[in-house]
Amino acid sequence: MKKRSVLMIVAKYPATYGHTTVINNLCAGLNKMGYRAAIAAFSFDEEPPFNIEKVRLSKKKLLTEGVKYLDFNIIHPHQARVMYYLLFKKPTKPIVFHYHAAATKIQEINLTLMMALYKKRISKTICVSQKALNHLQGLTGKCDAVIIYNGSDTNFYNPNLPKPYKKGEPQLLFVSVLRRYKNAGALVDAMPELLKKYPKAHLQIVGSGEDYDRLKEKIKRLSLENNIEMTGKVTDEELRLRYSSCDLYISASTNEHCPVPTFEAMACGKPLVLSELESHKEIVNASKAGLTFSFSNISDICRKIDEVYKNEKVYSEHALKFSRNYDWSNICKQVAIVYDQIS
Repeated sequence: MKKRSVLMIVAKYPATYGHTTVINNLCAGLNKMGYRAAIAAFSFDEEPPFNIEKVRLSKKKLLTEGVKYLDFNIIHPHQARVMYYLLFKKPTKPIVFHYHAAATKIQEINLTLMMALYKKRISKTICVSQKALNHLQGLTGKCDAVIIYNGSDTNFYNPNLPKPYKKGEPQLLFVSVLRRYKNAGALVDAMPELLKKYPKAHLQIVGSGEDYDRLKEKIKRLSLENNIEMTGKVTDEELRLRYSSCDLYISASTNEHCPVPTFEAMACGKPLVLSELESHKEIVNASKAGLTFSFSNISDICRKIDEVYKNEKVYSEHALKFSRNYDWSNICKQVAIVYDQIS
């Protein structure tokens, strides 16, 4: 029996780091399973990887003809703002809304409005964590949803890689688009105290964004240039070596639903030290791969780093065990079950 075709949709490709990683890996995995999986957007700044087919969307056609004009069996959007075009006309095909996050107040308002107008036209919603589901239903009420975590490519990200970027003891790593709510400044603030116990401690911050220059200036002001490196955006090949070179993956973010870097770090056998977000606690409780720290106490970051670093081997074993169950191939199988349920 021939598998169906699936169209992943964002407004602009590539989208933010997490969205793009999820979409790319879902398409690659589904294509391996026999689906025809493609990426659609109103504009493309890059070509999709893995020879994934791309489709340029027409706003005019969507508003006049609806999703009927798209030559795919299942429509799988990943952003609320594209839903206005996809659902303006009653859809003739199943719509699977993949809810990643609403990081700003404007995004929350947009999500709430979209769901108020079109929730009944959505066949199924995939939420990337229990926290994401709680947030969605808190804003928009009950919906037909299932939880499917993000994942990692455990062949690409693995514990047997070289460590060319190892610079400290412990070596800490944070990976993200740099926005204020990612709270990387808290990691910078914690370094002077951490250096009292670990004089060779080193932090690498991977990513670019609106908060990059402010963080760079803060590091300079605190005279931490020898202990903190800001790399900017890096290639996937370099990123996996950054993961392999670190001792701990750390994040002080104030808003996440299911951050992809935590799964990639665990696939490399790296323990986690994360802020006390609901989603972070969910990942740590499920994986047993690390600890969470208090937002209100900078010293708690250092205490948790110390505790996890001293027990690195145990947490690393938990991280690897957990990551094997969340390889993208397994995530794709879960998504395929959703497709089966709505067809």
